[in-house]
Amino acid sequence: MEISPFRRLWLLATLALGLACTSCNCGTSPACGGPGEPCCANNACDNSALTCNSGVCRGCGGAGEACCAGNLCGDGSVCRNNVCAVCGGPGEACCNGNACGGGCCVNSTCVAGGATCPTLGGTCSGGSCGSCGGPGQACCANTSCTAANVACAGGTCAACGGAGQPCCSNSSCTGANTVCSGGTCATCGGPGQACCPGNSCSSGCCDTNGRVCVAEGSPCSSGTCGGGQCQVCGGPYQPPCANNACAGGGCFNAATGVCVPSGDNGPAGNVCRGGAFVACGGAGQACCDNNTCAGAGACCVNDVCLDNGTACGGGLGTCTNGACGTCGGAGATCCTAGNNSNAADFCTSPSMTCAGNSMCRQCGTPGAPCCDGNQCEGGGCCDNNSNLCVGNGAACSQGQGTCSGGGCNGGQCGLPGQQRCGQGVDCTAPSTIDDNNTCVACGGLGQRCCNARNGDFCAAGFTCGNNTCEACGASGQRCCDGRFCGGGLSCNMGTGRCP
Repeated sequence: MEISPFRRLWLLATLALGLACTSCNCGTSPACGGPGEPCCANNACDNSALTCNSGVCRGCGGAGEACCAGNLCGDGSVCRNNVCAVCGGPGEACCNGNACGGGCCVNSTCVAGGATCPTLGGTCSGGSCGSCGGPGQACCANTSCTAANVACAGGTCAACGGAGQPCCSNSSCTGANTVCSGGTCATCGGPGQACCPGNSCSSGCCDTNGRVCVAEGSPCSSGTCGGGQCQVCGGPYQPPCANNACAGGGCFNAATGVCVPSGDNGPAGNVCRGGAFVACGGAGQACCDNNTCAGAGACCVNDVCLDNGTACGGGLGTCTNGACGTCGGAGATCCTAGNNSNAADFCTSPSMTCAGNSMCRQCGTPGAPCCDGNQCEGGGCCDNNSNLCVGNGAACSQGQGTCSGGGCNGGQCGLPGQQRCGQGVDCTAPSTIDDNNTCVACGGLGQRCCNARNGDFCAAGFTCGNNTCEACGASGQRCCDGRFCGGGLSCNMGTGRCP
């Protein structure tokens, strides 16, 4: 088994931190999802009595506490401005469905029976403010209704809150297994339906990225539904999903028990390429990890090893001591991606990245630039505030704590499924990018493109199109790196596509 030094130490640190765990709490550190613990993937916590608040799972639903997921509060309270407020009594907030214990709900506040309805006039009786607001009566001013479980529809206060009925005030529903969707109370909790309040489903899992229920064994945005939770799996350096499946063109490495992204080494002399391990390093073979080729002075061009003295193609000249003509070698200018391409500028020598002043520089060691795809060696962290690698155990910038196993704050931020680190440090683990404040896999087929210099980076065999990594190099596809096609085809530099 052969793994690059960049990823060997990172993987060991990752496994030590328990990232191979497929649920929020499995007895390894750092734990997530419990009271006072960091939130798990997609800001999830272990149960509906907790909510993710500033990256930490805290109690929710009680009076004075934060509202639980789906604006859910316990009996006798209602969600107002993301806080559960006592409801139902005179002068208190109206409960869900305008309920006020026999009084009237006026401007979201309960009025006692027998009292005058503020601004509306009339005396509150049985939920009605005199001539308006009760079931079947005309709507009051501002199309409001004052009785429980009614809402204004066509100028009349009609029943609300049940399945197929209009949502009550504050987008609330009162029927069992219903949730407000598009102004109507819809049945929730079944596979393909919206999650019920509290992110609950009658079976399967609530995929909190979209709040949709998925069946057991079905894909979630963060992995696969199993045991009632969306388990993180299939991403770079994560356990595989069902049937040893890996996402984004990655490969399952049986020796380590985790998925590796396309372009990563696997068994000795092999590299992952688009979902399968292939021989690497020899002339005409795929490049091994980090653009490595066996021949002295060889170049890695379009993810293929070219011997010293071989034409690089793509209009780049001849491979000479790792450089293609005047670009791509150590200390040389970066090779530029072709026109009509979102691909980043690139280097052709091993362990190089296109750094400041568009020069190829050694990457991945502490204090050096991050390699393409957020890569740093030895469990280090890619600090996106400086775009430099922070050594494992060293301090991340901007007060973001210590780098541990690819994540800052002692491994509590920046790793897959975790929140991004603050102050621009962002996602720090290999093959990750920020997506709505959560670190997700990037660079694989169908995944977001990773950040890189003067463009975007995708793993071996893919190129960036419309911010998503896609296959390249075949007829009709985009040119790889905006310059290269396979099968003897020449890139149409005007269109950026292979003929």
